[in-house]
Amino acid sequence: MICSLIFCFIFGAVLEAEEESRSSYIVAQENKLLQGYAVKRIDSTDEMSCSQVCLRHSWCTSSNFEESSGNCELNKHEFSITADDDIKLTDNTGTTFSMFLKGCLMAGCLNGGSCLFDKEKDAFACSCNPQWSGGKCELDIDECTKNTHKLNVTQLITLLLDSKLVSVLCHFGNFGCGDGGWTPVMKMDGNKKTFHYKSAFWSNKETFNLDGEKTGFDSQETKLPSYWNTSFTKICLGMNINDNQSKFIVINKQANSLYSLIADGQYRRTSLGRDTWKSLIGSEASLQSKCNKEGFNAVSAISKYSKARIGILGDHTNSCNTCNSRIGFGTGGLHDDTNSCGNEGGGKHIKAMGYILVQ
Repeated sequence: MICSLIFCFIFGAVLEAEEESRSSYIVAQENKLLQGYAVKRIDSTDEMSCSQVCLRHSWCTSSNFEESSGNCELNKHEFSITADDDIKLTDNTGTTFSMFLKGCLMAGCLNGGSCLFDKEKDAFACSCNPQWSGGKCELDIDECTKNTHKLNVTQLITLLLDSKLVSVLCHFGNFGCGDGGWTPVMKMDGNKKTFHYKSAFWSNKETFNLDGEKTGFDSQETKLPSYWNTSFTKICLGMNINDNQSKFIVINKQANSLYSLIADGQYRRTSLGRDTWKSLIGSEASLQSKCNKEGFNAVSAISKYSKARIGILGDHTNSCNTCNSRIGFGTGGLHDDTNSCGNEGGGKHIKAMGYILVQ
């Protein structure tokens, strides 16, 4: 095979059960030898046969073939050598060095990814920039927010979330939280305890009913991997009461994920104001006039009273000791501990369907 300083292409066939079929470009350099990286030595009739044997082993990255003796060395190394790079090679008359451009060395990486040696895979693989994944860095981790597909309407899209392909209904356009693409995170039913304040779903990285996010703003509960792996600068909160028109508010907050704001149980303040929180409920909203403790992991000083993973608490004093009223998501405490999303206060027990999205 005459391939000095040019690219050749060969196919490998499976000869052993543990070997996988591969295809590869070869950069061959005549009268050159790579020393110190041989893992296996065999006899071979010609350079092509030597190359095919290397091709059948995923760990083999290059070969040395000496024509006079038929000696074929199969090399393993974590660097790439091209026809223009002979720094690591030594002169050796009658020997041909062949570098195999397998995987990303042959096909390249998209979206600024780099082809690097992956010790776990024992082969060259794409190392992707943030927000990109896949074998060639072709998958956008958060296409909802970036609107890669340039959509103007809500549409079902397959996203890569926590290394899994998940079909979700991405929300585009201004449905109540402003323009742009919104990535769904959770949907919760205030009549159920799935996402009660004490639920482990707020502190773990487990999903719930992934199919629930394919159906939009309805009554199916869900929790997606976007709860712990999607960064944002805005949070969209929505409530729907008795299948009436949903109402939404927006929190301007930058974070690595919603998990990072909630899972540790630490209180983090927001400053939307009581009127904004009440707008989620509408004219029926009831909230005691004092305390007004709002944000993430808001709890009364006395633990048996109101608490909310996201929301606001009201009390008859500013001490926030005995908050009997609240509006929020992931709620609990007096007076109705069964209300996990909605409004408690003034003798009212309004249970809502809650929606959380990020951008």
